[in-house]
Amino acid sequence: MTSSLLPILPAVDDVLFNFAQSDGFWANLAIAFGTSYDVVKATELRQQWQSRNFSQIPPIEVLSGEVLGTANGAYSSSKNKIYLSASFLNTASSAAIVNVILEEIGHYVDAQVNQVDSAGDEGAIFAELVQGNSLDVATLEALRAENDQTTIIVNGEIIQVEQADFTGTNGNDNITGTSGDDNISGLGGNDTLSGLAGNDRLEGGSGNNTLYGGTGNDVFNFAYPLNTNTSDVAMDFVQGQDKIDVSSLNLSDWATLQLLISNDGQNNALITTFFDGYQSRLKLNGINPTLLQASDFIFNTINLNQTVNGSDSSSSANDQLFGGLGNDTLRGFRANDTLFGEQGDDRLEGGSGNDTLYGGLGDDTAVYSGNRSQYSWISNQGVFTITDSVANRDGIDNLYGIQKLQFSDQIVTIAPEEDFPSITLAVSPSSVTEDGTQNLIYTFTRTGSTTNPLTVNYSIGGTATNGTDYASIPTGVIFAANSATATVIVDPTADTTVESDETVILTLAAGTGYTVGTTTAVTGTITNDDFPSITLAVSPSSVTEDGTTNLVYTFTRTGSTTNPLTVNYTIGGTATLNTDYTRTGTNNTVTFAANSATATVTVDPTADTTVESDETVILTLAAGTGYTVGTTTAVTGTITNDDFPSITLAVSPSSVTEDGTANLVYTFTRTGVTTNPLTVNYTLGGTATLNTDYTRTGTTNTVNFAAGSSTATVTVDPTADTTVESDETVILTLAAGTGYTVGTTTAVTGTITNDDTTVTSQLSINNITVVEGLDNNAILTVTVNTPNPQPISFNYTTAPIDATANVDYTSKTGTITIAPNTSTATISIPILNDNLNEADEAFTVTLSNPLNATINPEGGIGEVIITDTWQTSLTRTLPNNVENLRLIGSNNINGTGNAGNNNITGNSGINQINGGAGIDTLTGGLGADTFVFQFGQSTISTSDRITDFAINTDKIDLLTQGGSAMSAPSSFSRAADSTATTLDNLVNQVFTDANGATTGNQGLGINSAALVQVTTGAIAGTYLIINDSTAGFQSSNDLLINITGFTGSLPALGSLTVGNFFV
Repeated sequence: MTSSLLPILPAVDDVLFNFAQSDGFWANLAIAFGTSYDVVKATELRQQWQSRNFSQIPPIEVLSGEVLGTANGAYSSSKNKIYLSASFLNTASSAAIVNVILEEIGHYVDAQVNQVDSAGDEGAIFAELVQGNSLDVATLEALRAENDQTTIIVNGEIIQVEQADFTGTNGNDNITGTSGDDNISGLGGNDTLSGLAGNDRLEGGSGNNTLYGGTGNDVFNFAYPLNTNTSDVAMDFVQGQDKIDVSSLNLSDWATLQLLISNDGQNNALITTFFDGYQSRLKLNGINPTLLQASDFIFNTINLNQTVNGSDSSSSANDQLFGGLGNDTLRGFRANDTLFGEQGDDRLEGGSGNDTLYGGLGDDTAVYSGNRSQYSWISNQGVFTITDSVANRDGIDNLYGIQKLQFSDQIVTIAPEEDFPSITLAVSPSSVTEDGTQNLIYTFTRTGSTTNPLTVNYSIGGTATNGTDYASIPTGVIFAANSATATVIVDPTADTTVESDETVILTLAAGTGYTVGTTTAVTGTITNDDFPSITLAVSPSSVTEDGTTNLVYTFTRTGSTTNPLTVNYTIGGTATLNTDYTRTGTNNTVTFAANSATATVTVDPTADTTVESDETVILTLAAGTGYTVGTTTAVTGTITNDDFPSITLAVSPSSVTEDGTANLVYTFTRTGVTTNPLTVNYTLGGTATLNTDYTRTGTTNTVNFAAGSSTATVTVDPTADTTVESDETVILTLAAGTGYTVGTTTAVTGTITNDDTTVTSQLSINNITVVEGLDNNAILTVTVNTPNPQPISFNYTTAPIDATANVDYTSKTGTITIAPNTSTATISIPILNDNLNEADEAFTVTLSNPLNATINPEGGIGEVIITDTWQTSLTRTLPNNVENLRLIGSNNINGTGNAGNNNITGNSGINQINGGAGIDTLTGGLGADTFVFQFGQSTISTSDRITDFAINTDKIDLLTQGGSAMSAPSSFSRAADSTATTLDNLVNQVFTDANGATTGNQGLGINSAALVQVTTGAIAGTYLIINDSTAGFQSSNDLLINITGFTGSLPALGSLTVGNFFV
């Protein structure tokens, strides 16, 4: 050991001492090493550490970094030695060194208490737990999935070891790799990871991490967040050399990834995704996002048809899911999710919330849970917005590149399968004035998917000169991602030159990633005339729906009125043409007569009886020939609704009990518009009397609808009494009022049911006995002597006698209701197993506060007895967590223990008693019994006891270490009495001289047994020592049995008859 480690070791010792003293020792041991470890070995280690005896810890040898490679430390079970990297010791902090030593001690402990190496990096788990750190589920699963096995060469010898790789903790770590190819994982906390030289892979984990790849071709992993927001910075990403791995997201398309990349405001590329409401971000320091290419990333290349599920944890757990290359199903579940189908024919199920769905290439389907009739949608330049009319279900989704909508009752095709988009071109308006404010807008429209950006080429022609008669324009236009249109704006240059009208002609040209849809030239005209200005106004500004007055929109022109003039307008608003109103004219134009300065469009509302919101009719002047637009804003007229809502009334439930907790709820519902508050009248009747038999909400016979609400309620709360009487009714009837009509014209009746009775019931509870470790719950029965037509309720509570609450059982209080005319109910109290062999314990369950019953004065307290002993009249094997087994009756049956320390007692019949593993006490009872022992179980450190061996009647049957049947010993003798003070000395004496009647030492041979008495000292008693088929004493296999009680006479010293003791 190097002297530099000496100051470190006391800190390691302190951690182990504190861990051994802690209450969580056994629970944490099970987390690190599983539940099948050797309890005896673990107990020995704990006792040694509690007494600050660390002599069993393996020696430490320091090796060069070339031997250990990327590992900081390793442990070899074949050499029982811990190895540490010299390069690691030279650069690491004391805390990091302590952590690695504890990790390798964890590998050592695993080798001592388990026959097979525990799955994953159990050493790293142990190191975290012994230092008092907790591990979340994701971190624990990651460590259990690691393979920490490798080999190293020391002095020419190949040695298998378990290694400590570059894995951080849940704290803030500073981890530095080597000059080789390293895998560095920060796990939790805000970490700094440095790869140095070599081709390294860096994964920050959760937290805000700083990543340095160093020289070499490094990979920075970009993954979903783990239950927290994650923000990493790659400080030295080199394009053409390093890569970002996004394959764990299932992301396959560069086009998709571009939608995740943004500018952080300082010209650094920022990649963002999210899952389960948490965000994961990776910033590439110094890399402008416009410079990134597909070759800078590692994509998913596995073509699978798979189902990708988002989180369903809460309504705020937003997910971003990627389909990859196959025909996939993506399920967002709750929250506002973004789903990318990418390639293949995909099914996208956004679920509840407002989702964004990108189909990608292929024939993609968006799936909705309701009927077609429950949804509406609009399309805006290829983007579909789907709205679910049912609240809190599918919400409002935006769809890009989706071909089909699947509802519960039909499938609707809304777009063709994605292919190269076809580009069309149009100009609007077709002409503008040279000195006006309007421009020629050339709109390029693409079909199909709009997910990715697209550059389209065109040529420029016409009589107008680019850059002179209008502001200069390029010869290409770029469609933004998710946009179905792109525009080129031609802004005429104002001048005072008298000239002919001039044209600007754009013609689509061939390019990459699209086809030319509009093959002809598209011409816009810059006119040189001075034109009249058109203004627009409406009067009156509103009219009633069923009235005689109309909305009159007046168009006015300035200047000369000599010639007729046609002016264009657009029509919009919430009212629907030819449904909610008619207008003069048949198209969106109005014509000024010659010599007239005004023209009108008249809107005539259509009368109806539908209750609805006020509706608008909006006219907006549009560009045309021979005029300019003076009123550039929309002009709105309003059609005011003059219909009243209909009010309906219902009660639920239709009846309630007089003394119960439920109330009669009368629900008033209005149709149509709910914008304003509304007061509705009703009358009150029935056989029940207000404020005697019941109370109600409100103090008058009116109910108020709140603004925005379609319902209002009156609640009738029955008054409890003990009078036996007839059922009574409460009748509400809608009455006329202002601002509504009566929809429910009949009376609405609710009934208050009498629930009083003359029946007297009494409650009793039974007593039970449960077996700890076998019975998970004590289930007591509460009995009603006379069932009651009313529900009976009562409280119960537990109290200890000599059992300990929340140690031997779970302390509980509660209230139970027994249904009417029912005679029993049960109470379940959880029983807790403490793995201790102890006397019977008891607690009580007391009934109190009965309703509609009394408690039996001699039967209101139930007693629960908890026993560690399972009594049985059948052949049994103790299940785990049960300590003792008692065979009862007189049948010839058998009893077998478990891996714990058991007491097994036979009955009066002929029994086979097998303690199994653990330190067991075996009692045969009456009858010729057989005690079964398996080599490797009753050893010197875990010896069993027989309390009543009947010599020449009871027998011992032996099993091999593997549990197979075997013959009795080939020889049997009684050794000389011993005065040894320890079992080790006693066994050594017997193996040296097993025959007390023969001069000289007669060693205990293979397949042989010896009987010996210790006459003095702490271990005084009678022992049976049995050697297996291997010469010499083997502490882990050879049997040592303590016969603490026997009947009959011990045979004399010397050779004995095998059959007197063995089967």
